[in-house]
Amino acid sequence: MRNCTHFGIEGGLDFRQEHEILDSPVFREISFLKPLRGKAVRQLGSSGGGNHFVEFGEIELHDNNTLGLPAKKYTALLSHSGSRGLGAGIAKHYTQIAMNTCKLPREVQQMAWLDIDSEAGLEYWLCMTLAGDYAKACHERIHANLLNSLGLNALHVIENHHNFAWKDTLSDGKEVIIHRKGATPAHDGEHGIVPGSMTTAAYLIKGKGVDAALYSAAHGAGRAMSRQKAKNSITVSSVKKVLSAANVTLIDGSVEENPSAYKDIEAVMHAQRALVDIEGKFLPKIVRMYKE
Repeated sequence: MRNCTHFGIEGGLDFRQEHEILDSPVFREISFLKPLRGKAVRQLGSSGGGNHFVEFGEIELHDNNTLGLPAKKYTALLSHSGSRGLGAGIAKHYTQIAMNTCKLPREVQQMAWLDIDSEAGLEYWLCMTLAGDYAKACHERIHANLLNSLGLNALHVIENHHNFAWKDTLSDGKEVIIHRKGATPAHDGEHGIVPGSMTTAAYLIKGKGVDAALYSAAHGAGRAMSRQKAKNSITVSSVKKVLSAANVTLIDGSVEENPSAYKDIEAVMHAQRALVDIEGKFLPKIVRMYKE
């Protein structure tokens, strides 16, 4: 539904919006959402399984960064997760409606679509937006719970969507909907985070607003092998050696998310140098992943 990456430098957050999201009239107006609200309440502040994580680490900000902070090293917290059961339920519901109304050959049924001006299309947009707001609230709660326990205050916070759809306007004035799957917004001056893996760097970026790239950039290193291939070909002991060599402590996690299952983040950043500027480099030290 919607994934996002949330990044805080010595953070503590204001999360008044989470109550507004959970009390949203959309939960009452769209009947199939009503039973999902309870799960949304229970899962608020959790990040889920798969490649979702929370990392403590150190970021070094570059000279002339546009955060307004001195160029030096800071303790930082980086989280990556989605809209949990709420988003999954919304995706499943409207995918089925699309498949029932937009008849396609079996092999491409998952490519079925909804007319944005149809009743189902308008409902989906409302639900997708709600799921996006919910994912943001989850990140805020994760950061607040951890960092308030440590007695830290925020110097800066960056929140960065991907796997989401936005209404946007191209340079020729044309209004469009941009769906960024595996990508994140990179409008001129827009900040974002591009993670690598549990032992490699994540980069703080500023978009250059390239029209030909739909104001977008890669949202992460991306997988070099499937989860199943990683599970079949990589051992727990080999992952432990990689973690030890990088001086990274992993809490939970699985071999499917080991560093060698991901592409080289340095090559990815080099390939998109025309799309973004790098303003800082984050290195993980403690990584928390979940098995579900």
